Amino acid sequence: MAAALALALPPLPPERPVRLGTFPALLRTPGVSRGLLATALLVTGHFAAYTYVRPVLERVPGLGAGTISALLLCYGAAGVAGTFAGGWLAARDPRRALLVIAAGLGTVVPLLIPAAGSLAASTLLLVVWGLVYGGVSVSTQSRLSAAAPRAREAGSALFAGVFNTGIALGAFTGGRAADALGPTAVLCVGGGLGLLVLPVAVRAGRPGAGATRRPDPAGPQGPGEQT
Repeated sequence: MAAALALALPPLPPERPVRLGTFPALLRTPGVSRGLLATALLVTGHFAAYTYVRPVLERVPGLGAGTISALLLCYGAAGVAGTFAGGWLAARDPRRALLVIAAGLGTVVPLLIPAAGSLAASTLLLVVWGLVYGGVSVSTQSRLSAAAPRAREAGSALFAGVFNTGIALGAFTGGRAADALGPTAVLCVGGGLGLLVLPVAVRAGRPGAGATRRPDPAGPQGPGEQT
């Protein structure tokens, strides 16, 4: 895979060096901090629920291992479509993309609890879940790039760190919830964390909020070059 990417992608040299002093400045930028918070909540919530989705689906009457595998394949295909759809929306309005994704995850994931008695309803909700979550990465990263356009390398590094931490934290949180309250509890946790993104996204869209409230952390000379 790495060799294929090296052959297929054009060279992407860094725009300017990234120094350690760049990261604290970025974290003090409201648009960046809110974007990272939204990323953490969405990814943690998703993986809290999705890591344990198989026991949830096993509650559906007559759903065997083969059918569950087929449903997860449909989820994956929907996720690919969601990546393109989320990218299209984020390119036009990153805030709206975040609102749609947060509302979608916050609604669809918990609905799998009452849908357990219906294969059709569970299938539909799982596909919608994949479609909505598919746009998380591209929409949150677009938001961060817009918040700090002259520090994209440093912003991407922070994004990757928060995203991977969210994966681990989500799996851990979901496991604790499932052990304590049962498998359906993970759906409540995932949906609840998704809904918490709504006020973050709304606040980020208010006049004067976001990256415009502070100077670009890169500064006119680039990260780490100020004296």
